[in-house]
Amino acid sequence: MTRTPGPLAAFGILALIAASAIAAAQTPEEYQKRREAVRAKMEAGSVLILRSPAPAGERFRQDDALYYLTGIEEPNTALVLRGPQAPLLLNGVAIPGPPPETLFVMPPGVPRTAAGAPPAPVPPFERRGFELVRSSQELQAVLDDILMGGGMRMMPGGATGRGGAAGAPGGGPLVYLDYQRSRRLSDPLTTDEQWLKNARDRGLSFTIRPAAALVSELRRVKSPSEIENVRMAMAITSAAQREAIRAATPGMYEYQLQSIIEHVFSMNGAKRLAFPTIVGSGPNGIILHWSENSRQTRPGDIVVMDIGAEYNRYAADITRTIPISGTFTPRQKAIYETVLRANEAAIAMIAPGVTVRDINAKVNEILGQGLIALGLITDVKDLRKYYTHGLSHGVGLAVHDVNSAVLEPGVILTIEPGLYVPEENTGVRIEDTVLVTTTGHEVLSASVPKKVAEVEALMREGGIDYARYLVIKK
Repeated sequence: MTRTPGPLAAFGILALIAASAIAAAQTPEEYQKRREAVRAKMEAGSVLILRSPAPAGERFRQDDALYYLTGIEEPNTALVLRGPQAPLLLNGVAIPGPPPETLFVMPPGVPRTAAGAPPAPVPPFERRGFELVRSSQELQAVLDDILMGGGMRMMPGGATGRGGAAGAPGGGPLVYLDYQRSRRLSDPLTTDEQWLKNARDRGLSFTIRPAAALVSELRRVKSPSEIENVRMAMAITSAAQREAIRAATPGMYEYQLQSIIEHVFSMNGAKRLAFPTIVGSGPNGIILHWSENSRQTRPGDIVVMDIGAEYNRYAADITRTIPISGTFTPRQKAIYETVLRANEAAIAMIAPGVTVRDINAKVNEILGQGLIALGLITDVKDLRKYYTHGLSHGVGLAVHDVNSAVLEPGVILTIEPGLYVPEENTGVRIEDTVLVTTTGHEVLSASVPKKVAEVEALMREGGIDYARYLVIKK
């Protein structure tokens, strides 16, 4: 019997998201604990600088590390963290040093000033959880002071003091900083490179180390609030996968399936894609990151749909492969079930203490033996001819988040084996996102069918009738 989803089902999804939005809120105290954890990893006398990226396109997206430590999505934001400092001396007397953390933001309504003019006065403003908040207009002066190795350092209230230099190998400050670099030697220096060159030309000594690397290890294990955000991103993405599977029919263009997927995303409050939507039919299913989505599907095609919504800055990632005509051919089914066996065996292994290397080895064994049974290879060493990517990656603030070599509770990762057979215009990938729990694992994409009979049954349900919206009939 044909079924269509009713309004109560849609309301249930929205109600779940609304309830979760409250539960998933990350508090100022959580961000503060993260900053304290980063400071505990910093070397004595060092300084960490994180800054917003330059706006690109119509929608600004904050640097992941800066967002992770502040929860602030605004442009013109910066964070300066200081490791343990040597005492500051003024006429031989110890005085309080710079604050351990300073947030720089652009207050609303600040008038622009001419180049070289002093910063315009700004009204007092606060950010909960930060001891000191200053205008972004003051940031460059603070950065200059940091590179000068602790010369005259600004402190709250405008006081200054002379402090010991940070403990870098060259005698100057150790600065954790990610900066924009030129791509080629023939390119002009970036603004950051020119700034650092000017400092060195003046004889200043300092050491630069990557900043995001200090933060990334903390991001590997997710907090309860982060897990809830990923869970909601996955719920939205799962709903979109199910609706696309229901709606899929021969003759649809890949971009029409994409539009259904992204319609469900936006209807549920997912303001961004975690990555460009991949809908690859027939020969395009062999292309790993196909996102042009321009081909018209044909009867007998199988279609790879690799999709992910972003919710509250956290990503989702789910891939399903479906037969556009509603049923797999015997050959397609044989390839599909080889990938499915690898997917299910890998997920079954996920538990605290398990290594990703061991999971990979199991998947390689299953896929290799499966390819031999399919008559595609005669030796497992030729596996990579048809399995052309890695099995797993972390998921969190980025869809390709920090990876884990050994699993532990709070880690979220994908399991995505695939086989790609160009001579048969057949690509199959089955990807789930999985949370490692204290007792094993939870499959966050479990609501999207992947067994052959279940996929085919879902395709017999009624989905969005895309033809109703067509003005131009093709």
